[in-house]
Amino acid sequence: MRPGAALAAAALALAISSAARFTPAEGKAPRVERMKIGGVSREDDAAAARYFTNTELVDQHGRAHRFYDGLLRGRKVLINFAFTSCKGVCPTMTANLARVQALLRARGQAVTMLTITVDPENDTPAALKEYAAKFKVGEGWYFLTGTPENVATVLKRLGGQVRRPDEHTMTLLVGDTSTGMWLKAFATEEPEALARAVQHLNDPR
Repeated sequence: MRPGAALAAAALALAISSAARFTPAEGKAPRVERMKIGGVSREDDAAAARYFTNTELVDQHGRAHRFYDGLLRGRKVLINFAFTSCKGVCPTMTANLARVQALLRARGQAVTMLTITVDPENDTPAALKEYAAKFKVGEGWYFLTGTPENVATVLKRLGGQVRRPDEHTMTLLVGDTSTGMWLKAFATEEPEALARAVQHLNDPR
């Protein structure tokens, strides 16, 4: 691995691992942590593929996807963590992100949304499909499960691995793998603020 690509992968790991230390935003603008990870070079893309891995996950329709090649490469993505039997914040997060998706679609913003279960032993594709239907989610939103080992691999890479499902974070990861720009916020921030952050993710700083 070239030094620049190795540094990018290490920086991504550091950025995502700090998600639990986030503090909620005050007012309407979400407080986010922004970091540039790589870019569009072949070396950076290869480093990103190695970091995120092509671990197989399965969506709510029973379709298998290679994680990086099938869901991340060349896309602007929003990623959060939840589980279908959650009695806490999961329904609130999902409903909130459904509003974000509607705002982005109305503005012609092409984004992919990924909700990864933290309870793969119980969250079958059928359970995830039923859960997603409750929130009337649109196309391009994948609710993902898989073998416990595969899900754990991906969660660990994203900073979402927990000992028990109810310990999962409210972190929302927003990234553009075509530019290497990523940010973290809370999935419960105001929909307008999150939509604006997504739209302006690649703005010069």
